[in-house]
Amino acid sequence: MSLRELATHGDLLEASGGDAFIRLDIPQTLERPGYALGQAIALPRKTHTRRLGLLVMGPPDDAGRLVRALADQERRPAGLAHVTVSRGSLATVGSHLPLGDGNDWEWMYAAQAPPRAPAENRLTSLDESDRADIGALLAEANPRTDARPFELADQHWVGARDAGGQLVACGLRERNIAGYPILTGITVLPRERGRGLGLAVTAYLTRRAVDEAGVCTLGMYSDNAVARRVYHGLGYTGDHLWSSRRLATFPVTATR
Repeated sequence: MSLRELATHGDLLEASGGDAFIRLDIPQTLERPGYALGQAIALPRKTHTRRLGLLVMGPPDDAGRLVRALADQERRPAGLAHVTVSRGSLATVGSHLPLGDGNDWEWMYAAQAPPRAPAENRLTSLDESDRADIGALLAEANPRTDARPFELADQHWVGARDAGGQLVACGLRERNIAGYPILTGITVLPRERGRGLGLAVTAYLTRRAVDEAGVCTLGMYSDNAVARRVYHGLGYTGDHLWSSRRLATFPVTATR
């Protein structure tokens, strides 16, 4: 098997068999080429954090051989900060990269608008005047989230307050780096959980996204079984299981 360069988004789609993650989460214009070997593909890309990472998809043996071939042929880019790998391929890829800490997470999408949830009548739109309240809620109840209130354009926040005016639930719909809607920051204060607020926030934002763009995407940490049940119940599908790890150290290598 030989290493093949994937110069365009269409090349990536073809090599991946039309994979939904490639279609909905990778920009049409690639900053750097991807590569394929056997049934595995690798793509250097900047994520929403703007740090350069390496995405590796495919069966374990091919994924490991691909990452090794990138190094052997001096096509592994310099400055990689992290790697995201199909869950079952972490060990083989990790044998060729200096993996640090990280997390396991899942990606999925919905292409049909879910029905209205009962607690949606408690939701209101949030704006920059609510930034401090959103930040306080995220810090207390969802500190791992990547949501950054109003730091990017085209953010649509919704939330719910209790009788005393405290923000007790929130969620965000924005655009991912490929331009498709993505949900993040879905958060409910612990004392308010079990009342359908997380379901309401997700259903409302998903429905708006599907109505406007035909699809909605999201990512979740794999240890959140409650969220997974909510998302699947609302019609999210196409689950991709990922392992993301920082690179502990990395020698500078040639880039192409």
